[in-house]
Amino acid sequence: MTDPQPDTTVPDGPDASELPLPADASASEDHSASPAASRRTVLAAAAGVIGALGVAACSPAGTSGAPGTPTTGGPVGTSAATGLAASPNPRTTGSGARVTTGTTASPTPGRQSVLASAGEDIGSGPRDVPAVALTFHGAGPAARTSAVLAVARAHGAHLTVFAVGQWLRANPALGRAILAEGHDLGNHTWSHQPMRRLTAAEAETEVSRGAAEVASVRGSAGLLFRPSGTPTSTAVIRAAARAAGYQRCISYDVDPQDFLDPGASAVRDRTLAAVRAGSIVSLHLGHAGTVAALPGILSGLRTRGLRAVTVTELLA
Repeated sequence: MTDPQPDTTVPDGPDASELPLPADASASEDHSASPAASRRTVLAAAAGVIGALGVAACSPAGTSGAPGTPTTGGPVGTSAATGLAASPNPRTTGSGARVTTGTTASPTPGRQSVLASAGEDIGSGPRDVPAVALTFHGAGPAARTSAVLAVARAHGAHLTVFAVGQWLRANPALGRAILAEGHDLGNHTWSHQPMRRLTAAEAETEVSRGAAEVASVRGSAGLLFRPSGTPTSTAVIRAAARAAGYQRCISYDVDPQDFLDPGASAVRDRTLAAVRAGSIVSLHLGHAGTVAALPGILSGLRTRGLRAVTVTELLA
């Protein structure tokens, strides 16, 4: 098993496609690793841009920075105030697209019904079910992924990993371990480009190559796709997703911005302050603070009577 260099990709948070790109962008996942001076510069710039754009880009008109109120897609659609981090506003996908990917692991007809039908981005699940989906951008050092799996196992939790194709190709055994322990494995594009900047042909290549890597590990590409570099899809992204057989793009309604490495306690507290029944949480495998925060997040969810489940189960 190889261990790719730490991540320098554009994060998937609010307006991530508008942030300056690092010069050494790659598909691995630790924004805080060497070269330290360069990385600190990138993170400082990212934080500044997010802070400057947060109110205008992420809050409904007239809220002066209050949390947004995204609408979830399709049959699970609800409208809900989110937590402290900016929440995406899912857009409607086109209709009539074909399904060419396989089903999720151990599927049931109910589980496929939402994901296999065309509709809006899915930002959360039903609010009347005491469950939460913790989702992870899949890239970064293998040891951190193994640590996350160990924590999930100890807490009886199930997670969803949206794998970057290049990372999955370098670490197929990790992909198999994710599936073997009952977690979801989805597609997070081939090389984690800022998808809002891509042409239609480039976007289609990113999605289809990512799908092929997922299929090489799980036997089919599945039904789970999350665009890279943006919390929400565009018409171009949705068309690329449909061409690869994905009818929905999976977004989220809780974002503790762990990719900025605020520390384990901040990641834990931000997540627990924002999460509620039906939430989909955006996290990143390759950050040490996220790994350290996970036990506290899972304990906090359990205290509230919330189970950590896969996206597939949340939408069942």
